[in-house]
Formats: sequence, C-alpha cells, structure tokens
Amino acid sequence: MKPSIVAVLLSLVFGWPAGLAAAGRVELQEVSCRVYRFNGGNFEGSQWSAILPASNGKIYVGICAHGDSGYVYEFDPATEKMTMLANLSELARERGKGIWTTGKIHAQMQELDGYVYFGALDEDSGPPAIDPSSFQGPHWYRIEMATGKVEQLAPINSFWGITGQAMDKKRRLIFGLAENGHLYRYHIDSDYSEDLGKVDDWDICRTIFMDDGGNVYGSYAGGHVWKYDAGQDRVFDLEHLHLPILNQPRSLTNPMLDRKTQWRDIEWHHQENVAYGIIGGNNMLFRYDVHQGPEGTITPLVMLPPPNFRDRPPESWPTARITLTISYRENKIYYMPEMMGGFDYGDTSFDVMDESKSVERMTGERLAPLAYILSYDIKTGKVTDLGLLKAQDGRFAYGSDGNAADKDGKIWFAGAFEEPDPKLAAGIINGKYPFSLGLGVYDPFAATTSKSPASNQEN
Repeated sequence: MKPSIVAVLLSLVFGWPAGLAAAGRVELQEVSCRVYRFNGGNFEGSQWSAILPASNGKIYVGICAHGDSGYVYEFDPATEKMTMLANLSELARERGKGIWTTGKIHAQMQELDGYVYFGALDEDSGPPAIDPSSFQGPHWYRIEMATGKVEQLAPINSFWGITGQAMDKKRRLIFGLAENGHLYRYHIDSDYSEDLGKVDDWDICRTIFMDDGGNVYGSYAGGHVWKYDAGQDRVFDLEHLHLPILNQPRSLTNPMLDRKTQWRDIEWHHQENVAYGIIGGNNMLFRYDVHQGPEGTITPLVMLPPPNFRDRPPESWPTARITLTISYRENKIYYMPEMMGGFDYGDTSFDVMDESKSVERMTGERLAPLAYILSYDIKTGKVTDLGLLKAQDGRFAYGSDGNAADKDGKIWFAGAFEEPDPKLAAGIINGKYPFSLGLGVYDPFAATTSKSPASNQEN
C-alpha cells in the first residue's frame, strides 16, 4: 500500500475553516488515534453499531462475520487487554451441524444492573447450498460485566434477528427492530419476547431510539417515522412528520435497498431531551424534538458528506455511516463519514456488475475507502473538519460503522483498518484494499494533526 493513496486535494466548499484555501483547494489533515487488534483471528469481517463504553470503564464490542459467527469482545483501556468473550455460534450450539449460524451482532448494546444486553441475528451466515430454514433462530444475550460470562437468553423469533435496539430501564424492557419489519419487546425479568407487529417492510432502518417517556421511534422508506407509544401500548405512523430528504432512490439493480430516505444513525440526547440523527442518502444532520407539536418537530441542521464529495451531486455521495455519537463532555456530535462511494453498497446504481466503478466514473477519480472524522458543536452549530484517522502504527482507518463517546470524551470506534500483512487480512475492499478489523480510539484532547501529501487519486 503506497502512502500517497491516502492523500487528497479537496474542492473548497462550505464549512471549511478559514485559511485552508489555496487556489480553490484545501489540503486534508490527518489526526492520530490508537488502534487495538481483535485477537480472535482474521475471521472477523465487519462491525455494525454494537459498541458500548460501560460503567466499569471497559469497552464491549460485537463483531460480525458473514458465513461464520458473531463474536463478543471486551477491551480494558487500563491494561490495554483485548479479550474474546464468546463465539456466538458455539454458545448457541450451532457448530458442526451443517446449518446456518448466528453471524451478526448488529444492534446497539445497553447496560443494566451489571449486565450488557444485545440481540443477534443471522444474515447470509451460511452458504446457499445449505437451506436457510436450518437456522435455529436468533436470541437475546447478556454479558455479566464482573466475570465476562456471556449468556444466551430467550429467542427473539423463528428466523429474523434485530438491528435497531433500545432499552427502557425503568420498565425493564428491551425493544428490537427485526429484519422482517416487526418490532419485538423483550421482558428482562421474565426472559421472554413478544411481537408488537409490523412497523416496516424490507429494508428496515438500522437504528432506533427511545425518548424520556419510554416511547420508541424508527424511520421507514419515503422519509417517514413510526412511534411505539408506551402509554397506549400501540405503534403509530406519524403521518404529518417527514425527514428532510432531497431525493428518492433510483436503483434498478438493488430496488429493495431504499436507505436513502431513512435515518442511518440516531441518538437520544438525554440532557436536552431531543434526538440527533443523520439521513442515509443526503447525510443531513437533523434535530428531532419529540415534545414540540403533536408528532414532534424535525429541524434540518447541516449536511455532512465526506469532504471530497461536497461539491458533487448527491447521487454520487456515499451512504451515511452508523458513526454518530454525542460527547457530553463537550456537548458535541462526532461523526465519521467514509470517503469512497462503494464501501458498503451503492444506493444509486448505474452499473449492474460493478457499482464502485460507476461511482468512480461519476467522480472522475478512485479513492481509497478512508475514514474521516468531524465534529458539530450543538450550541454554536459550527462544523469542524478534523481529518483522516491514522493509527499509531501508520495504518489508516477505512470505513467504520460503530462508535461511541465515553464519559471522558474519547471517541471509540470499530471497523476496518489498512492491513499490509496478508496473514492478518480479513478481506479486501473492492479487490484492492486489504483490511483487518480493529478497535480505535480518538482523544480530542490529546490528538495531534499533520498534513497529507498533495494528491487526490490513488496510486
């Protein structure tokens, strides 16, 4: 991997700090972070949402592997020790049976009474030669923080596991949005799940949130929002509320993937009692005040695409990542877009065979899938571009889809990192960029910056 692929010159657009302009271009900065390897091997293929800085000071992470198993890790920042706590396919007694397995932990984790709770799922975790109906079904799980023991709890349903998750600590309930479009409720003390009904068709949003009254919210295609009303114990479509979307999906190759018109990531601000989220397609940051008006009020704030796409048409923009987190120490939102249009999938596809090449033709360049970090000051509305995330060992962060701020304001994130050692690579992005998964941490109070070499295309 040549160092120059990580350097880009960007068109000067709104939001950049004064003084960085030079002939209509700006030079991208790099910011330092520390990265820790997961020590289970190179089987881990992806990470989505499941990352929690817990009250004991440790970081809990759920890892996904298509065709294999979901894995649970515990990282202790004090000792810098990484521990694999469980292989879920083994814990679920699925190994050696020739069946589909529990391959993903894709949901937000929550803590209660010394335990970390999460739901799991199977998504393509088995070859086509094996009947998908062989899957024994997804379950809820919990980690005993004192011992690291992972325990399998009640089943969620017969096949579809969850992505979005929210916990009502007062009523001791967990809500999970499953890939069949149904909302499930798990009773912690009684250890059973119930189906609250269908709230969406495929393709569901990836994150949900709970307000200060125990009400649960999710979005669905067309910029719409549904709400589970805790007082009435019913789910409602909020018919007069719409997300600030700019365009509808136009994909002909993936007509089911309509995440352009949903929120991609959303988080409840428990001090302001409002939610902050980001739209999948236009990368619009918005504020949702659930208490203002009969259905609440959504206020668009600013669009946050990666900097190399800001002067280009939204059709070419990458999908927003699941990397929005609130730092209460600074009262800032940190967000980590990714700078290649086809890292995960393309919302607007113009080429049945190779979506990434289509985006490259539209943008006129081919860039490495670099992870970028920026902040939004909730009080002032100021966007600060921080730069590319670069590890202490010189490797650059690629796309990430899970992050969380701890009580000290450090931003923990999990995802792909540049991997020069073929023995450690978990896969190759677009057939060109070997990567392995890792746990990264960005400390805004200790980070250093440097300039990238001047080049806007890969070598």
